[in-house]
Amino acid sequence: MRYKHVKAGKSEQYLTDGGELTSILASGQDTDNRVSIFDSILPKGNEAPWHFHEIDDEIFYIISGEVEFGVEGEQFLAKQGDLVIAGPNVKRRFKAITDSRLLVINAPSGPSENFIRDISKFSEGNRPTEQDRLSFIEKYKIHIV
Repeated sequence: MRYKHVKAGKSEQYLTDGGELTSILASGQDTDNRVSIFDSILPKGNEAPWHFHEIDDEIFYIISGEVEFGVEGEQFLAKQGDLVIAGPNVKRRFKAITDSRLLVINAPSGPSENFIRDISKFSEGNRPTEQDRLSFIEKYKIHIV
């Protein structure tokens, strides 16, 4: 039997140089690698570059704020209560237009949560190298385009 109670503010957390605070609420270890669930706080201007995942669906639920998405050739604004789904091999990017909070779900789990752990180590003065990008593809099947 498996269960977990995550108390507010007590989850595994990662802060990126751009100010994004991501809390891992449920990991692959918690869900037999079925799903990862993140609480992401994005300050205005925070963004993820164009990228795609080979393996997992990525689902974004906007709790608060406004986030501009690019998905394949489409650009749109997602607001509180909106849901955005990008499946495997679908190019996507996002940018917080206002301070925003998202629930992000990746299924299956694993690649995305370990990617978050790794990218939190980078900063403006310590950008990912080409070797890092190749490593992201090999380890996590996540491509930055």
